Amino acid sequence: MILGLLILAPILFSFVVFMTHLVTRNILVILFVIFLSVISVFNLISLSSVVEIALPHYFHNIFVFLDSVVLIFFLWQGIVKKHALVIALALVQIILYCEVLFLVPTLESSDILVDNIASIMYLIINIVGGIIIIYALKYVESENFSQIKKNGFIAILFLFLGVMNFIVSSNNIEIFFMLFELTTLFSYVLIAYRGNAISVENSLRALWMNQIGGVAILLALILSISHYDTLYFDILIHNRDNLFLLPIVFLILAAFVKAASIPFNKWLIGAMVAPTPVSAILHSATMVKIAPFLMLKLAPAMSGFVSISVTLIGTFVFFTASLLALNKDCFKEILGLSTIALLALMMALAAVGSEQAINATVVLIVFHAISKALLFLQAGILEKNFHLKYVDDIDGLINHSPLTVFFIIIGFASLTLPPFGAFIAKFMAIESIAQEILKNPLYIFALIFITLGSVFLTLLYFKVVTKLFAKNVDFQQEHTKLSNYYVIPSFLLLFLLIIGIYVTFKMELLSSIQIITPVILIAVVPFLFATLLFKKAHRVKEYNCGEKEEIKLGMYYFNVSPNYKKAISIVAIFGMLVLIVGVML
Repeated sequence: MILGLLILAPILFSFVVFMTHLVTRNILVILFVIFLSVISVFNLISLSSVVEIALPHYFHNIFVFLDSVVLIFFLWQGIVKKHALVIALALVQIILYCEVLFLVPTLESSDILVDNIASIMYLIINIVGGIIIIYALKYVESENFSQIKKNGFIAILFLFLGVMNFIVSSNNIEIFFMLFELTTLFSYVLIAYRGNAISVENSLRALWMNQIGGVAILLALILSISHYDTLYFDILIHNRDNLFLLPIVFLILAAFVKAASIPFNKWLIGAMVAPTPVSAILHSATMVKIAPFLMLKLAPAMSGFVSISVTLIGTFVFFTASLLALNKDCFKEILGLSTIALLALMMALAAVGSEQAINATVVLIVFHAISKALLFLQAGILEKNFHLKYVDDIDGLINHSPLTVFFIIIGFASLTLPPFGAFIAKFMAIESIAQEILKNPLYIFALIFITLGSVFLTLLYFKVVTKLFAKNVDFQQEHTKLSNYYVIPSFLLLFLLIIGIYVTFKMELLSSIQIITPVILIAVVPFLFATLLFKKAHRVKEYNCGEKEEIKLGMYYFNVSPNYKKAISIVAIFGMLVLIVGVML
């Protein structure tokens, strides 16, 4: 009953959104988001055991029809847009899908499986995703769309939530493939939503790159049916033969694609041209979160070679993406690369497979979702209210909107500093991988990558914060009033971060002193910067006669040459090829 509501209700409600007036639409959306959030919390509280459901056969006919329509649509888009890669990959998927339909596996299981991890994912999808949709109500009104197109934008976001609720509940790999393709479809439509040339170009890149993930899942399906006689995750994982792990490896490859891991990172960075709520929901509550969820699902099936390979690839991407983020000035690109880095870390931890590593993965998934949603909401505010896209241009922002500055600081702090869960998860990650070194010395490289990546993300935090605190003392303070549709969602996400700190305290992941001390520092330091004591302070040189000195606060960058970027991609591709070839030999 609850699962049906979480899957069907957002899909049905999306049609209601199309036909409602502006004010009515906003009220209904807010009420519906509250409804989804309550249902998600109730599901987590009431779940006492794993829920398994076998769907009637006619559902499978519906899914085959939907899958066929989506694949034909991809082919049609490739033909219309004259994009050879989209056409080729669509044709490959159609051929492989026909092969899947031709094969008839005999080992059957439940199509739906709801466990604790799925229930936690419901919280992220519906609460964090719902908050972003509330924010989008105001954001989309500033876009140059017709009212129907504005309503359609909100409707697609709800469709995204429904599909995501379904995909984290799926135990059937064929159904998982259909839902995987639907998320690709929705992201393609949303990235191209503005309709300009750059939006269309980046949406096509997102489409063909994600189609590679679809091909990987279909290959996994064919191999699973041929070798293990099943298309169900639980049977495949339970019966896997360590001498034949190709289906698992192809599913892992699909996860790397969805997470935009290097070398597939360009599709997610290109998605930044979409309206900011799209970036927010892709990075936090939907789309890319499929990757760590899939890794958690596959973790029990990973052998020693697969585990170490995925861990090394994931930690390498974490390290390199964090370094590349230091090379960027565009606020959204910084957020995008840090997402790629942290997703790779999540997948690496899931591949380790120990209890501590799995717990660290879940903590990181939850806190990353909240923090990235908060930061992207501020990115939208910078874009719409202050026309700012680059960190180097935000000098004096504290004069106009100290509240926005506060939320950005908290967002970055929650990704890098204690007592927030992202810091705790990285600390747990270092402990988990350090323990694995005794089993395999190669894990020492993973440990080095995590340590350096964590340092780079911390530098990134201070890089942004130093600009945010730059205050133009000659400028008269005129605070810009922000819409409640912007402010309230930000405060709700801040409240979720506070709840997260409380939960980690109750779980005893950190001691009281480790939690209280950073909280005091985080609260006191901004206060010292904002205090009236320094409000009228000017800097003068030692021998000046009191005249004010023009000061420009600069930023530091790690200049990464194109050759190094190519080398990083080559290393990542080589690692994935080693993973595939290694399990074939």
